[in-house]
Amino acid sequence: MNRIAFGSCNNQDLTNKLWPVITSRSPTAFIWGGDAIYADEHKPIDWSTYPPKSTTTCASPQRIRSLYRFQKSVPGYKRLLETNITVFGTFDDHDFGCNNGDSTYKYRHESGLAFVDFLGEPAQSPMRRRTQEGLGVYGVKLFDFDRPVGYQEIPDEEACLDPDACPMNAPYMPAYSNKTVAIFVLDVRTNKSPWKKGSAAFRSDFEGDFLGEEQWQWFEKAISRSQATVNVVVNGLQVHASRFPNAHIAESWDKFPRSRSRLFDAILQENVQSPILISGDVHMSQLMRKDCVKVDSNDAPRPLLELTTSGMTHSWGSMTSPPLFAATQSASMVARFEHFAAKTLMSTMHATCPWTELLESQTEDVAKGLFVNGGAEASKQGLQFSLEKNFGELEFDWDQQSVSIRSIGEDGKSLLSARLSLAQLSGKETIYGASVDSSDFHLAKESLLHALPNSEWVCVNYRGAASPVDHMIGQTQSAALTATIVASRALLLGAMMFLLCRRYFKTSCMYQRHSFRM
Repeated sequence: MNRIAFGSCNNQDLTNKLWPVITSRSPTAFIWGGDAIYADEHKPIDWSTYPPKSTTTCASPQRIRSLYRFQKSVPGYKRLLETNITVFGTFDDHDFGCNNGDSTYKYRHESGLAFVDFLGEPAQSPMRRRTQEGLGVYGVKLFDFDRPVGYQEIPDEEACLDPDACPMNAPYMPAYSNKTVAIFVLDVRTNKSPWKKGSAAFRSDFEGDFLGEEQWQWFEKAISRSQATVNVVVNGLQVHASRFPNAHIAESWDKFPRSRSRLFDAILQENVQSPILISGDVHMSQLMRKDCVKVDSNDAPRPLLELTTSGMTHSWGSMTSPPLFAATQSASMVARFEHFAAKTLMSTMHATCPWTELLESQTEDVAKGLFVNGGAEASKQGLQFSLEKNFGELEFDWDQQSVSIRSIGEDGKSLLSARLSLAQLSGKETIYGASVDSSDFHLAKESLLHALPNSEWVCVNYRGAASPVDHMIGQTQSAALTATIVASRALLLGAMMFLLCRRYFKTSCMYQRHSFRM
């Protein structure tokens, strides 16, 4: 069996206990899914808003490069690099340099160059050349696991997947086995359209784009020529999720429907075997699935799975890791309350919001050893989300022709784990457990073709489409909980201030009495 690891949301100033776990599992490659560092400078969280938010100052190129150098010196990460592992990936907003950053960030090109230097991309690699031209940070690597260890990464010219390394008219020569994995990384920052403001931020932006036309054409050409056994598409933002209508609060691909539809059309081409999406950004791990059909066909649905793996040093459900060089430092009372509040809020949202794209394992299936909807390896049952710090992993069992999709915690155990056959991922075998029906697809087709008449595929949450009313109820309940948390936090701070003042005045009075006696 062979493994590839994924990670995102790593604050360079905090202790990351996942590095030795990743190293111990001996992956062939580690893929950054965004936020390898936090270059933008944060201000304290504003708990008076729903959801709570923080404000930041965008970073300079000098700061970005300095933090990348520091990250490469972090002991755990340095030891991982010393294993000669392939490190690849893309950036998201915080390592890009600006929270929720986009094409208006004035240092976007300098940031891209700093990132490819951080990865160690060769001087003549197609990815570096595109970055030097200001097109963005995107690329593809192919691994052949039938080759000896140390030679499994196939050079770009031999892989002939990257159109900039192998001309489109060049003959395709698959000189590799049926144990190949292609990793595509996409840049959703350099060319991204800005989010709309005001009331327009609550409506879908059909003109908004994530990739830019050059990157789109590159990706569509590259994935169309892929003969890999498994095709993994990595980017910083969630594709399947639809969490909150305002993109300034929760970024995701659903806010730009035309872009997401174009992404589905590219990934679901007939030649693309066993596609899997990997995303980050949200400080939790989730396993999600949409079922997709061609708009002009009555063929059986084809699944598209997504693993979100996010929060290596800080997540919704765990205490933020201590400072890197003060690992024994204990958390303050306020920090403990905010941890409790964050975990309670996000757990409540998962319980009340109709997020029907989340996988949900069934006890009877797990008892039979069936794990297509999660629950493998004694991991979490039911809704497939975890609020703990984590990294992601794909494990390929070539003998069984299957893939295990996991998120793994600081103790090395699987938090979430699903196992599917390559045939199931490719849509050649049915995956059980779906409750979406023909009426859901019919309504989705009508809606999609009305807005985007050239779309080829339509994708629906595998447990059925949720109504806007259900979303509103879930958000209202979560907002009420947030208001309660804000009030409780204010009471806590007030009580702490009272105790401090009382202690101060008591000490002051004792000092005055002592002075009088002298």
